[in-house]
Amino acid sequence: MTAFCQASTRRTLSPWGTEVKKRLIDRTLKQDDLIDTLRGQGYSINRSTLSNLLRGIGASNRQGEIEAISQFLGIPYVRREEQPGT
Repeated sequence: MTAFCQASTRRTLSPWGTEVKKRLIDRTLKQDDLIDTLRGQGYSINRSTLSNLLRGIGASNRQGEIEAISQFLGIPYVRREEQPGT
């Protein structure tokens, strides 16, 4: 049985989301700057979608955006078909 507490309701960042946040801070960029960059590349994304991606929610349907973010921030990205063992 799980007891309710405020910490149990917090959504946490995925490891990739944490890395995105760190690199944005290193470059003195905000999430809105990242969204503007993605929109300039033709992606339809908003704040809530980016927030969900940083937490790993809906990531399987947004691989294009994840790849674009990773490329923009210099985060290594391996496409599904390139992953060893698949």
